[in-house]
Amino acid sequence: MHKRLVGRGRSADVYATDDGAWVLRSYRDGGDTAREAALMVRLAEAGYPVPAVRGAAGPDLVLERLRGPSLTEGLLAGAYEPEAAGALLAGLLDRLHALPGRVVHLDLHPGNVVLAEDRGPVVIDWRTAEEGAEPGLDRAMSALILAEVAVSPAPYAPGARAGLAALLAASPGPLLLAEARARRAADPNLTAAEVGALGAAEELVRSLAG
Repeated sequence: MHKRLVGRGRSADVYATDDGAWVLRSYRDGGDTAREAALMVRLAEAGYPVPAVRGAAGPDLVLERLRGPSLTEGLLAGAYEPEAAGALLAGLLDRLHALPGRVVHLDLHPGNVVLAEDRGPVVIDWRTAEEGAEPGLDRAMSALILAEVAVSPAPYAPGARAGLAALLAASPGPLLLAEARARRAADPNLTAAEVGALGAAEELVRSLAG
């Protein structure tokens, strides 16, 4: 199978296959994608929007190639309003938490939602997902990630704050912020500056959540 690099995330490289219908996601630190693949198959069977899985072997996962921008790209292009994005994330979280098994994604943010041309929003990158965890942890992780952007000097920080407020309003409930912050701080993919901003981000979430 020939492959061409089409994307590079913090932990994985993504290659297009020669037939154009699939992508190969390869984790640079190794590992086994079997659990992630099995979970995605079960979620698809339950009607949750995830990419189709063709195969998994070691650190490699072959997935349906989605055509369309990420929610982040939609926001930056002005095609999606921050409030609508926050409400969309809330809806995806609530749909996930309503499924059997108490599945949580733990990294659901605009960069991990693809606005697929043929079927709408699809959630990607399930490596951090767990079963049996509290939904409040999942909501807190998503809120904290948005808050990290909102407290940054980036020009789109106000939009992130608006999206965060919309997320919290559309998906009320307990937020396990202390645990979420600890998990984010332990993430080896975060920079020192990002870890240093977690305190301000947590404070912002608490203030908006009331």
